Amino acid sequence: MADRNQAYQSNWNTFRRLSQTQDSAVLERRGFRRWLLLPYIAFVIPIEAPDVVTQLLAWQSALQNLMAYEPQPAERLHITVHFVGLLRRNPFLFLPNMWSRERLPVLAERARAALAEMCQFDLKLGPLNAFPNVLFAEVQDEHECLRTLRAKIRRAMPLRARPPLTWSYVPHVTLGLWGQQPVRPIVAAMQPYRHVPPVTLRVEKVKLTLYVRDVSPAEPDILSSAREEIVTEIALPPRPANAAC
Repeated sequence: MADRNQAYQSNWNTFRRLSQTQDSAVLERRGFRRWLLLPYIAFVIPIEAPDVVTQLLAWQSALQNLMAYEPQPAERLHITVHFVGLLRRNPFLFLPNMWSRERLPVLAERARAALAEMCQFDLKLGPLNAFPNVLFAEVQDEHECLRTLRAKIRRAMPLRARPPLTWSYVPHVTLGLWGQQPVRPIVAAMQPYRHVPPVTLRVEKVKLTLYVRDVSPAEPDILSSAREEIVTEIALPPRPANAAC
């Protein structure tokens, strides 16, 4: 837990040293990269508890005037657990980490079997932090249940469904995109939210989802216009007394 807190603090310190934020919505639509905006396949934890959603939306609203795009919709709030790859739309397109729709139920059943003995658990969401492109809420994993859940899913996946990441996995809840703008005013506005008490989320299910994100160009409603498709839901049973997860 201490290591995770240090990672979040290091992330914040890095953000504070930037001069400009990064408009990832525009960058990923430039040149050849726009052809790789295929549906994004991932296991996620949905955030649906009304009290948790209300708090996240309140934090989001407080900083919305600094976002270049409309914020993440309430019904789309989530924690990404594991990125599987991209959905192959062309049967003749064979690139690493691409999957046909027909194979997704197989991946879902592998994860379901791996989580058969995993129970519901609690996470703490907050305070707020920032990546160069994103406002997010931190995810505090006090009992390392999220880490355990993620490891179970990753180990259950075939190697092709475990693509190497170009960044370290930092659990977070995306609240909105900065676009490109000076960092200093954002840092000043975020300071009061760097110490807000977190809100508790009971994790009751995991979803395998598709995010259809080939909306181009990057319009202000890019987050809300990106469609979501649920492949499957994996329910976690209630936690026995005195069990962490």
